[in-house]
Amino acid sequence: MMDLRKDRRVQYTKKVLREALFDLLNDKELSQITITELCKTADVNRNSFYRHYTIPLDILLELEEDVFEKLSAVLRKSYKMDEVILLSCQLLENDKEMSKIVFTKGDGSGILSRILTSVRNHFPVENQIELTPETQPFVEMAYQFGEKGSIAVIKNWVENDFVLPAENVAQMISYLVNKLNKL
Repeated sequence: MMDLRKDRRVQYTKKVLREALFDLLNDKELSQITITELCKTADVNRNSFYRHYTIPLDILLELEEDVFEKLSAVLRKSYKMDEVILLSCQLLENDKEMSKIVFTKGDGSGILSRILTSVRNHFPVENQIELTPETQPFVEMAYQFGEKGSIAVIKNWVENDFVLPAENVAQMISYLVNKLNKL
């Protein structure tokens, strides 16, 4: 029974530290946030902070890993590219605060790049078009263009407060990706 209580305390401590970091990131850059300031905002002592993290960046990295895991779970749910894109956009839209922190304060493009590598492995190019030695370099460039373009669209969407619904953004990305796959 003691382990369950400890787990809840750990979850609570991490939650309040994460929320405090979110609040502080509204006014300053990550590099300007001190551990003392973070602990004071979260109303936890420094020992509690150091039990789980070494620097405030660790909280952001843990958040990015959580986002990556959630997006990976979306990828495992479907074998249809369009559905994966839609579910991913909906996931980001459903937790706007987390998405904004990851994509404006962290390096969200790293998460998206990792996910798109998983997508590439999940939907191999070889299954979509016939590869020949002549088409291989073109296919690789087209894939890179699609990946970087998708990342740019998603980052722009998040940074502009999700002005379009997730369905519209997913539809646009799917359209462009499908056009690239037919080249």
